[in-house]
Amino acid sequence: MPKAKSGGPGSNLTCGSAQINESVLSSPTKFEWTIIVFGALLRLTQFLANRSLWLDEAKLALNIVNRSFVQLLKPLDYGQGAPIGFLMLERSALHLFGAGEYALRLFPFLAGLISLLLFYQLAKRSVPTGAVPIALGLFATSAPLIYYSSEVKQYSGDVAIALVLWSAAMYYASCRLTWGRVVLFGILGAVSVWFSHPATFVLAGIGISLVLFCRPEDRWERAIKLSITFSIWGLSLGACYLLFLRHLSADQFLLSYWNFSFPPSHLFSVAGVEWFATTFFAIFRDPVGLELSGVAAFAFLVGCIAMVSGKRQTLAILIFPLLVTLLAASVHKYPFNGRLLLFAVPAFLIPIAEGVEYIRCQTSVQAPAVGACLIGVLFFYPLLFSSYHLFKPSLREEIKPVLNYFQSHAREGDVLYIHSDAIAAFQYYAPRLHLSNVPLIQGLSSGNPEISGGMYESDVDRLRGHKRVWLVLAPGESEAGDNEKKLFLYFMDKEGTTLDSFQRVGAAVYLYDFDRSRHGS
Repeated sequence: MPKAKSGGPGSNLTCGSAQINESVLSSPTKFEWTIIVFGALLRLTQFLANRSLWLDEAKLALNIVNRSFVQLLKPLDYGQGAPIGFLMLERSALHLFGAGEYALRLFPFLAGLISLLLFYQLAKRSVPTGAVPIALGLFATSAPLIYYSSEVKQYSGDVAIALVLWSAAMYYASCRLTWGRVVLFGILGAVSVWFSHPATFVLAGIGISLVLFCRPEDRWERAIKLSITFSIWGLSLGACYLLFLRHLSADQFLLSYWNFSFPPSHLFSVAGVEWFATTFFAIFRDPVGLELSGVAAFAFLVGCIAMVSGKRQTLAILIFPLLVTLLAASVHKYPFNGRLLLFAVPAFLIPIAEGVEYIRCQTSVQAPAVGACLIGVLFFYPLLFSSYHLFKPSLREEIKPVLNYFQSHAREGDVLYIHSDAIAAFQYYAPRLHLSNVPLIQGLSSGNPEISGGMYESDVDRLRGHKRVWLVLAPGESEAGDNEKKLFLYFMDKEGTTLDSFQRVGAAVYLYDFDRSRHGS
């Protein structure tokens, strides 16, 4: 394998036209600016689509909208959890811009835009010049990163904060530690844990890597100074844990919901190995956003091996936080799955880009098409999906047009039934669509098909005798949601007659006559 000029975190492999980065703070090239602008446009398009809040967003939004700053300091309702700093930013946005979806999604959107520039700088510090556009392109077109930049959740902010911490760690790993820098790094980490839950794991991984890779000649001096930084981090995390995180980490509802995301208790059993293998490949699809997970995993492993040869500390700074997160998952303190790992996407994309560039360099003479094909395969789905959603942004549960349809077609005396999965979104939109005084029946369904049948029968008993009942559902686009919708309509069709219907992505409204049902005749 080719060697880097130095083993520090800023060193880069050289190959062909790729050169070692002389300045990691240099401005992007025209091509790199094009990628950044394209990524920003994708995020802007998704943001401006102003899609309806879906179940989880609506639950968090209700906490933010209906609580004061002081009330947000208490544990959240509806099984929700979010960093207190994020909640304060969200509440501030509402004060400035009102309680609409744009205000609620403003901070995630800005975090998504800023992350493009932060990731560019991290890539410049971490990979060869030729690999920077690869890493940046994968980051800019990642469907999960684009989507969560317009989600009323903290995950986009998690990415931005992790990027700030990783970039700071790269800088502090190679610079001379003055007392001012030590305190500044301490304050940066101390603040981050109040705005991002996984910042704790990023800091822990960074701390371990900085200690392990101290140069022998100044190991003790750096260790003493870094201990000041770690102490500041620890004091801040301790306060944050006592005030907020201990309640969240003991929330049995959340632990039960995310139970599938925790490793088996016997890590080296057949079940444990199967879980690790399945989870490893699944991560490249969600949250990294690469559908061809096998190809992505191969490039990732090659990149890790290539970085071991000359950029061990850079690799450690990126990967150790993942290992700490996995450790937390093994003791059921943090789920190792999906959107909760969105912060780790940069730590996967950097080695992937390194691996692709390494393969391209090694095959550039005898088989130059190999590198081009690998890049094409990796980018095929991200470019296809992102280009499509540039014109048709992602939608999830479009309950706004469904409620608007009800509002424009309802008659005096009509009754509105809200399925349990649509209640939170209805509660958010009802005051804004002037539906607060509509005769309302809230569904009892649990969302579990095994026990929903009995609840639907109870709901039908409450609906009998009404001539016009509007049934609002928001099952989403998943297979489980579709099954729940079919079960719901099965029970309703047994007892009532459909008069009208209106459907949008992930949501629908049906007008039923239960006065002419068989039980009522």
